[in-house]
Amino acid sequence: MKQFEEQPHQDLHQFLQSMKEIDERLPECPDVEGKWEQMAKAYIPDGIREFFDERSGKAERNRMGYHMTKM
Repeated sequence: MKQFEEQPHQDLHQFLQSMKEIDERLPECPDVEGKWEQMAKAYIPDGIREFFDERSGKAERNRMGYHMTKM
């Protein structure tokens, strides 16, 4: 699982560097990293609700303002 997480992270880092959007060295934030699981759990119920609403075409509008229509 750790390798799965590292590869997209490295790919994104390289891409953003090539676009001159970030520096080579990433900042560290151990106080947030240590609480990541706790913070993510707070968003899971909302994410699940939105996923099912959008799949069924019931969502009229999601958080970014896009309207859903059922095809």
